Amino acid sequence: MNIDLNKIKLLLLDVDGVMTDGRIVYLNDGGEAKAFDVKDGHGLKLIQRAGMRVGIITGRHSEVVARRAAVLGFGIVYQGAKDKLK
Repeated sequence: MNIDLNKIKLLLLDVDGVMTDGRIVYLNDGGEAKAFDVKDGHGLKLIQRAGMRVGIITGRHSEVVARRAAVLGFGIVYQGAKDKLK
């Protein structure tokens, strides 16, 4: 199967286990921590510069995810998406 990559206009990514190593650290103050790889972020910025839109769709709610999306300039962030195909 040949795919014309020039036809792809949007890349939507899950977060846990895709943009992170899958670990979630719960903090004493009720917050949470996730580790994002800076090289992945660089690659996603290169994809954006090539003209593709990039966004996040995740089943959980997290301020950490919102911050990472803002840093990377993602205009699309869906949190709490129980049915990601909708």
